[in-house]
Amino acid sequence: MQIYRTSWGLVGPGAEWATLSAFIRATVGQGYAGVEFALANLDFEDAVPDRAIEKVRGALSDCGLDVIALIATRPEHWGDVEGHMQEFCRQLDMAVALGARKAAVHCGADSFGLTTAQHFLQEVMDRSADTGVTPCIETHRGRILNDPWKTAHLMEALPTMQLTSDLSHWHVVIDREPLDVMEIFDEASRRSGHVHARVGHEKGAQVPHPADPVWAGHLAHYKRWWGLSRDAATERGEPFTVVPEFGPPPYMNTRPFSGDRDANLLELNRWMRDQLVDWFGV
Repeated sequence: MQIYRTSWGLVGPGAEWATLSAFIRATVGQGYAGVEFALANLDFEDAVPDRAIEKVRGALSDCGLDVIALIATRPEHWGDVEGHMQEFCRQLDMAVALGARKAAVHCGADSFGLTTAQHFLQEVMDRSADTGVTPCIETHRGRILNDPWKTAHLMEALPTMQLTSDLSHWHVVIDREPLDVMEIFDEASRRSGHVHARVGHEKGAQVPHPADPVWAGHLAHYKRWWGLSRDAATERGEPFTVVPEFGPPPYMNTRPFSGDRDANLLELNRWMRDQLVDWFGV
């Protein structure tokens, strides 16, 4: 198992670290194989993309850490197929320049029909084929793999497609314990080349704290799904890469009016990291 540290909610103005380079240097010795960050966060490093990439790549090299890029397409019009593809290609080039070998990909829109979605994802894989970057398409609300049923069709149609498993999003979409769709959740787990380890529930994509016994049943589901992902990666001869990915507000609960957070983001993800090591080793 290779555990990567997310920059989500930790880098930028007013956050724990002002720049990605500072975040990367602070990650050394914390038990991570590398870092994962949205490529939009390069703006916090330098306003000039090439300079930002050079600085971040230098920090990664100095610290001996790997990187997984998070590609997130956001065209002006959400349903714009070509706009999503142009954004994907632009960010794929950035991932290559950073030296990433894997990308968690938020791409396309939930409004794409099945035929459009299939052609779009095939093009994502085709454009990535010779770059050295494996695109792992995330199970994320608002995106192509928004729900289990559409994803089941696309997994069958695209047998080489790898996913980034973030089943917390599906937990919200279906709004129930997923007993009747467990087979699809299980298959998505096996098809995942990467995991975002966050525990969701029927009404939200993030429980307040996964150590709270009230969420023990939910945590057990996620442990089993992540175990399926680990076992499938092992069978394919690939490293099992995982990111403890609890996030800031509005994913994290806050107190009314004051906005005070109900949990500490660093502590949440440290707890999840330690739990993953306890379950699956390193």
